[in-house]
Amino acid sequence: MDIAAKYDRAAARWDEKLSQLGYTHAYRQLIQAHTNATHPVLDAGTGTGGFACAWLSEGGSRDLTLLDPSDRMLSKAQDRIKGAGTLPRIVQSTLERFEPDTRFGTVLAAHVIEHCVNPADAFVRMASWLSPGGRLILVASKPHWCNWLIWLRYRHNWFDASQIAALAHNAGLTRTDTHDFTAGPPSRTSRGYIFTKPKKEEPCSSHM
Repeated sequence: MDIAAKYDRAAARWDEKLSQLGYTHAYRQLIQAHTNATHPVLDAGTGTGGFACAWLSEGGSRDLTLLDPSDRMLSKAQDRIKGAGTLPRIVQSTLERFEPDTRFGTVLAAHVIEHCVNPADAFVRMASWLSPGGRLILVASKPHWCNWLIWLRYRHNWFDASQIAALAHNAGLTRTDTHDFTAGPPSRTSRGYIFTKPKKEEPCSSHM
C-alpha cells in the first residue's frame, strides 16, 4: 500500500488524533511568531489541514494552497479551511510532481520530509517555490524510540537537527530558528525549524 492510500484510510480520525496528541497546539506555538498576513502560502503535505489551520489561527495569510497526494485528506482539509472562512486552492499531487505557477512567501511542511524518497531533492524543490526572503516552516521527526512505533505503520524516516540544517543549507536556505516542542508526544517525536530564502539569489557561476 502506498503512502497516499495509507493516509486515505487514516483520514477519518486524523484531526481528532492530532488534537489528542498535542500536535495542533504544538503547531500553533511554532507558527505564532512567524505569520504574514498578505503573501501566498503553500501547505505541502497538508493532510487534513492541521498546520494550515494553525497558520490561520495565528493571523496568517488566507491566500492558501493545500497540497497532498491523499484525496480523502484533501477533502477534509478543504472542508476544515472553508469552515474557518477561507477558500483554499486544492492540489492533489506528491511533492515531487508539484509544479506551481507562482512563488510563495511561506511554505509550510509538517512531517512531510520523512516520507520523501530523496530528502535533498525535496528541500531543493521547496526552496525553489519560495519567493526571495520567503520562509520554510518545517516540522520533522527526530531520533526517539517513539518514532519506531510510527515507523511500523508509515515506514517514515527521522532526522537530527544537523541533518536538517545540512539539507536546508545545500538547498540555499539559511536557518532562522529551531524550535523544540515542550510537551507531550510532539516533544519526543518532532522538532520545528524556520528557514529563510536569501532576498538576493546567488547568480549562476560562469565557466571560462
